[in-house]
Amino acid sequence: MQAKLTQNNIPKGWQIKQIKDLLDYERPDKYIVESDRYLKSGTPVLTANKSFILGYTDEKSGIYNNLPAIIFDDFTTDSKLVDFPFKVKSSAIKILREKNKEIDLRFVYEKMKSINFPTGNHKRYYISQYQNMEILIPSFNEQTIISEILNAVNDQIQKTDEIIFLTEKLKRNLMQKLFTKGIGHIKFKKTKIGEIPETWPVLRLGDNVEFKNGFAFNSRSYSETGKILIRMSNISTTGELNINDSNIKFIPESKYNELSEFQLRKGDLIMSMTDVTKELAIIGRTAIIDKNDSYILNQRVGRLRTSKNLNSIFLHYLTNSDFYLSKIHEKVTGSAQFNLSTHDIKESLIPLPTINEQEKISEILLSLDMKISINKNLKEKLFVLKKGLAQDLLTGKKRTV
Repeated sequence: MQAKLTQNNIPKGWQIKQIKDLLDYERPDKYIVESDRYLKSGTPVLTANKSFILGYTDEKSGIYNNLPAIIFDDFTTDSKLVDFPFKVKSSAIKILREKNKEIDLRFVYEKMKSINFPTGNHKRYYISQYQNMEILIPSFNEQTIISEILNAVNDQIQKTDEIIFLTEKLKRNLMQKLFTKGIGHIKFKKTKIGEIPETWPVLRLGDNVEFKNGFAFNSRSYSETGKILIRMSNISTTGELNINDSNIKFIPESKYNELSEFQLRKGDLIMSMTDVTKELAIIGRTAIIDKNDSYILNQRVGRLRTSKNLNSIFLHYLTNSDFYLSKIHEKVTGSAQFNLSTHDIKESLIPLPTINEQEKISEILLSLDMKISINKNLKEKLFVLKKGLAQDLLTGKKRTV
């Protein structure tokens, strides 16, 4: 819980205030959506957690319009600043507004986001605890300047997010077009996998890759250091190699050297053969191994090593496209845990342009991935910038007046 503030060593002109001195709250009863059969457009239905927009409704009554406002989850203390008309899903949401014109709502919102409030028990917090917390607050003029500075960074983060979203959407649409229409073709044919250029053959994946299932390691095989064990958790939902501190398991080098047939090399594709998500988020997807002598393959992850007539980057994009996944997912079995068999993977059908056209398709998609990566890195830097600014400005460490 936040330590109690005192008048000692607070910035000149700042005051100690309780949140209830700054904000009024309103129960959400009048604004709760009646139907949870959401639409693709209409009035947004909101929650205060990461999901934020749950969907849309065409209901005409009970729409909140007194904007901007903060929506606050009474159980988690998550909050969102909202500047568009909305309805809410839950009675646990409280709607917060500034008490008077001498309070900048955006400033108070940023102060709330900087608070580390411990939650655990399933209880409502706002009235009993949260609104009684003390925060430091400057004059209205300084509140406004600080919120404008932080909002400027927020705007850049939002714009960067929009670029990422639109580029990813363009990439998905282009993948569908490139894998069905190719580049510059005017004649097409109908096949078992759909309409494709007339000159493209349809072949078994297993005839064009060397497929290998992983070794059945168990937890007793793990070590503190060594070679990284590639498991299904190391394939992201967007088909990237996902290696971070939370999902790394090591195999000792002695064991790695014994199992040379399961070693991975740069350019190999790894495919998840198992999934536990109902959305089948990773099963059938591939990621590309980025270096030699670093990874070894676990069971239920397949290795695809391409032949000379199949570009590995082209295959990576193909196996992460809706064009391929929609068909391979028809072969998935299981209810709680979903599985693909080695047989079904090898028997899956793929279109095969010439190597030259495969490379051109790969270059187009790589350029979009580069743009996405650049903007994701920019977004991370903007988050770091905002965090530093918030620490300095919201505490009065650096003054704006």
